Parts: sequence; structure tokens; C-alpha cells
Amino acid sequence: MIYIKKFQVFVPSEEQPSPNVAFVPMLTRRRLSLLSKMVVYVNQAVSEDLPPCKVTFASQYGEISQQLKISDNLLQTGNVSPAHFSLSVFNASIANATILEKNTAGYSAVFSGKDAFRYGLADCVAALEAGSEKERIFIFADEKIPETYAPVAGVPYPNAYCALALRLSTEKSPESIELDATPLQGNFRTAAEEALEFIKQRLPG
Repeated sequence: MIYIKKFQVFVPSEEQPSPNVAFVPMLTRRRLSLLSKMVVYVNQAVSEDLPPCKVTFASQYGEISQQLKISDNLLQTGNVSPAHFSLSVFNASIANATILEKNTAGYSAVFSGKDAFRYGLADCVAALEAGSEKERIFIFADEKIPETYAPVAGVPYPNAYCALALRLSTEKSPESIELDATPLQGNFRTAAEEALEFIKQRLPG
């Protein structure tokens, strides 16, 4: 049996379009995209004051806003800044999160399109059920795709977006919640829609 030891959710809104990441040093904070800020925020909430553990990160679009900036700059100047490129790769957000937490346990990044949420969660659960780990963090996050991509995204614009972190454990505690890892039923157009439905159905509050 797998249990949710801690969890954190962030869903951008008009009142709070970006999470409070004041705990991140200013020079680093200024470089983070919204996706990275969300990932750093939810990861910190389930990692603080606890031993480091491996992380499974899943996303449908990854650092798509940063990637667009790189593409625009390449078209305009013919050059790509190495620093900017490093912030645009798919796993940049979870790399930033684990560096800030000084977590050297390692992470995996799952990219499986609109099924990213369910396959990322399955990857995390499988690692725990294999018996080599007692705890692992699962993080899913997607940001709003740039409007430039709306005509070719294949999903309604603006798309659903959110961040979710689950600290999963094989050991039950008084505060833990039993994880129902069976796939949700429904025709989800994006991975974030499935994540939001999971939050609604299977997390308290």
C-alpha cells in the first residue's frame, strides 16, 4: 500500500497568479519561469525539514514559455544564450527545485503527452512498490501555453494548468492518506485537466 505523507497544490488565479517563492535567493528567483516557480514552491512544501528522496517529475509541455523565448531570440539574432538555453530544457524546473533543496537523491522526468500525469504517477508508485525506496516525491506541473502556440496546440486556449506535489511513502502515519493510484475515468484533453480532477476527487479540502 502507498500513502500520501504530504501534498501541496498550486493553481494560478487572478488573485494569486504566481506562488510566493520569497525563500528563493533573489538572483535565482528572477530567472525562474512561472513553471519553475510553481515546481519549486510545491517541492519545497513537501521537502522542508524532511530527509531528501528521489523525485519523479511529469509535465505535458515543460518549459514551453522559456522555449518560445529561445526560438524568438534565435530568429531575431541567430544566437542562443547558453544560460537561457539551460532554463528552457524540459527538466529545468525540477533541476532548479532539487538544487535549491540540496537534494542529491536524483530525479526522473516523464514526458508522455496528455497522459503525463497518470504515467508520471505510475512511475513513482512503481518505484516504491519495487521495494528499493520507502519514500518518493511525485510532482506534476504545467503552465499556460503561450498564445502564439494556441492555433496549433490542439487544445482549448487558455489550457488548464497547475502544480501538484505528493510525498509518497510505503509507511503509514497518523496524518497520511491512502493513495488511490487507479487511473481516473474521463476523456482528458490535457494532463493538467487530469491532475486537477485528481486534486478534486482524491485530495482532502
